[in-house]
Amino acid sequence: MLAIEAEGVTKTYKGASQPALRDFTLKAESGRIFTLLGRNGAGKTTFVRMCATQLAPTTGSIRVLGYDAVRQPRQVRDLISIVPQEGRPLRALTPWDHVYNWLQIRGEGKQAAREKTEGMLRKLELYEARDRPAMNLSGGMKQKILVAMAMATDGQLLFLDEPTIGLDPVSRRQVWSAIKDWKDKRGSIVLTTHYMDEAEMLSDYIMIIDKGEMIAQGTIQKLRRVIPQNIRVDIARNGLDTDALKSYGSVVDTGAGMLRVFTFESAVRELSELAMSRNLPFTVSPVTLDDVFVCLVGNGIGDDQQDGRD
Repeated sequence: MLAIEAEGVTKTYKGASQPALRDFTLKAESGRIFTLLGRNGAGKTTFVRMCATQLAPTTGSIRVLGYDAVRQPRQVRDLISIVPQEGRPLRALTPWDHVYNWLQIRGEGKQAAREKTEGMLRKLELYEARDRPAMNLSGGMKQKILVAMAMATDGQLLFLDEPTIGLDPVSRRQVWSAIKDWKDKRGSIVLTTHYMDEAEMLSDYIMIIDKGEMIAQGTIQKLRRVIPQNIRVDIARNGLDTDALKSYGSVVDTGAGMLRVFTFESAVRELSELAMSRNLPFTVSPVTLDDVFVCLVGNGIGDDQQDGRD
């Protein structure tokens, strides 16, 4: 069974001149982590909200775990869990209250709810703060409460819309570990994120959306082939002739005083010797998902945020 099957989905908000999502088609297999990448306003959150039965598509159809998201919303809601992008915990409730009560609402017995609540709070390092009102917690801990609520359930499909936004590096890795464990034990995940390292670390399959349309999809290995070269060399631009570097490959000005040369392994030694001969800082690394993303959507795109709808 497919986790999600979307056919020709378009969503146009009332009063908008352009659709937030246009003719979107997707087949997501069960048991995998699917990541939606795109700039602000690309349509990622719109798609997640339609799959979660919070919005209806203007045209097209969406089936979630075999059920029609418009005609059978109750069946869909019983099988999914979600961390919304703009969710906030209730100020007066504690982390324990949030997770335990949510599990009870979802039909868990008291003992099972207690065990699952304790386990998830410990995993996300919220247990020591379990009895503190959310209003007295940091922004990162509040975000982890929402993650804990979603992951503590027995849903078959988990939607994570920017789940690690505002988290410090250690907390992000705690959430990554929880995401991997959830997938291994329970089912499928749809993730949206602006963190390219997060997408590379977690994703089985990636879909890049731009202006409401799917422009690329595949595994990380496949997407990296968008850039013909497989190595990038960053060199401080002080006194370097950009045109001369073009003989080694494609050259991009990063805007941070560094020139990025996309090249092949055969040219790395020569570029390194050039940098060292001029005492210029340089780094060598494989082409990343960040490079692919900028290559695909970084040119000719404005900062229009479609009335705040991502």
